[in-house]
Order: sequence, then C-alpha cells, then structure tokens
Amino acid sequence: MGKPLHKAGLTVALLLGACAGGEDMNETYGPPRYALEDCRRVALIDFESGDPVRGAEDMALDLEGGRLFISAYDRRAVKKAARRNREAPPHGGVYAVSLDTLFDPQTDNVTVSSLAAPNDFAGGLRPHGLSYDAKNQELVFINRSYRRDGRRWRMTPHLRRIGANGEMFVGAPAPAHCAANDVAADDSKVVTTFDHASCGIGAGLENVFRLKRSGVADEDGPVFSKAAYANGIARLAEDELAVAATRESAILLLKNSDDGLVEGGRIALPGRPDNLTVAENGMLVAALHPSLSKLAAARKFGFGKAPSRIVEADPRTGAVTLLFDDPQAALFSAATAAAETENGLVAGSVLDEGLLVCRADA
Repeated sequence: MGKPLHKAGLTVALLLGACAGGEDMNETYGPPRYALEDCRRVALIDFESGDPVRGAEDMALDLEGGRLFISAYDRRAVKKAARRNREAPPHGGVYAVSLDTLFDPQTDNVTVSSLAAPNDFAGGLRPHGLSYDAKNQELVFINRSYRRDGRRWRMTPHLRRIGANGEMFVGAPAPAHCAANDVAADDSKVVTTFDHASCGIGAGLENVFRLKRSGVADEDGPVFSKAAYANGIARLAEDELAVAATRESAILLLKNSDDGLVEGGRIALPGRPDNLTVAENGMLVAALHPSLSKLAAARKFGFGKAPSRIVEADPRTGAVTLLFDDPQAALFSAATAAAETENGLVAGSVLDEGLLVCRADA
C-alpha cells in the first residue's frame, strides 16, 4: 500500500507545484552569463556498451586533477524494467571526464568507462548523488541496488565508496536512509540528505502537504529534519553545509550548534533547486527546475521536455546570478546538476543524454 500512495502523492505534489518559470528572468536578474548560443551538447558514450549515457544526474569537480566526475543511470528505463519484472533493471556508471576535453570546442562526444563495474555491487550499480573526497582520492555516492523480493524488484539504497583513479577498490556498503538523495564527503565525515522522512504512506503525505520533515543525516541518523524535500548538498566549510530545499525554492545554510545542525540562513531562488556544487571562488552553483509540472510529465510519463535553469548563489551575501536559462528546453532538458570553472559551465540531466557545455570565451 505504501509505495503506490507515495508515488501518487509525489505526482500530485509535482503537478500542484508552483511554477517559477513564468517570471521574466532577464527583467529580474539580467541576461544569463551563458547564452544558448554559447553552449552545446557533448555526448557521452559508454565504452563497454557503445550506448549514449543518459541520466548524468550529479557531478563533482576535481579542479587539481582537471577532472569532472559524473554519476549516471537511466532512471526511467530502470523503473520501467522493474515494474515489468524483467530479468534485471539496466545499470549505470560513475565516470571521469577531462575538463580540457569537455571545453575543447572540437569535442562533440567523449567515450567513457565506469570507474566501477556493475558486478562489483550486489544489486548492480545505479549511482545517485556524488561527492569527491580529495584527500583520500575517493568518490562517495548512494547506490540504488535492486534485488528480487518474491516476484518483484525491491530498491535499497546503500552508501558506497570507490577509488577515483581507476583502482580496483570498492568499499563495503554502509546503510543509508531509505530516502537518501545526495551526499557530501570529506576525509573525516560523510553526510547525506534524505528527501522524505518516511518511505511509505507518510512520504505521500509529505508530498501533498509539503511537510518540512526531510533533511540531513550522518552515520548515527538524522541531524536536521526541517526541510521540504532536501535534495542536493554541498560542504561550504568544516562547520557549514548548504542544502537544496526543493519545495521551498531555497538553499538552506546550515551550521553546527549544541543541538546539531540548525538553519543559519537561506537563499531564495527563481526555481526549485536540485543538486549543488561549489565553484573555486566559493560560490554555490545550483541547477533549478523552473516547472515541477513539466518535470513530472517528462520524468514520470515521458511527456515532452522540462526547462533548465542554472544560477550562482553567494553564500555570504545571498546574491543570485543567472548563469543559464532554457525555458523551452530547446537545447537541454531538466538539468539537475551543474559546475562552473574558469573555462565555463557544464551541466548534466536526470532525463537527457550527455552533457551541456558552455564556454566562458565563446
């Protein structure tokens, strides 16, 4: 009973969600830093299968090594296969791409190999969320494993750690919240967001009534539970985190206190934030969903495309700068993660194929 109600609640909540896309972005924020004509699509081709990579939903930067790490799997294809009780839902991968290659204007496609193989994971490899632990040269993500439960497939999330340089290292699985969404890791600690407090009937109620019960958890359990759909997470400093509160159209700035994590500030956004990254200058880069109804239609039912919007947010002042805006999804649909370097902007999508690349000097 729980899962159908959860899904129904999610669909209703998405369809009822306010659409920020009606706002005139140019009038409010000025023209975007990267115009559509400054940008292009770059295809990712999986070396093992030869297929285009779809669903590059999150990313992490290694500026010192000049690499972009990507977590990807085709979510609609996986859910469709699981619903139909097929042999096994499709797998995804964790990939590394050279930033120089991506920003080379001659690059139309890049062939990539996953840094870990699906058979290294019980239940397969379907990474969701991604964080780079630079000190240990490791990548941390939430793996959505699928295993048979009678005649059905059951998804269980686990926190996983792999080597970032192609080493044959796969850490042991660690438990994760049933609604684990994203992860932030460094050499001392790993925290995850959970987008619902419950994973059954209660999750459906959270969706419909936009209850603020999601948040952040560490290895001992929740340490903050006052967000409406906690999504992306990024570490700003040792004692400060940024969390995307999707249903609040805001980034929450959390800091440590004697009572755990508390909200120390927030940044209002022109859309519903998904994943976050931190640029070299300390700015937050957020991929936004201007229209949750269009996202729901594309993601749940395969109808049409969803607009993409990317902004930069200053965690010190709260100032927001428009980086990219594609309200008609003319170039890229449903961007869910973005990162900016001195060379430009790159974005991935939970639904679309490949990456969006915008050159700073275009």
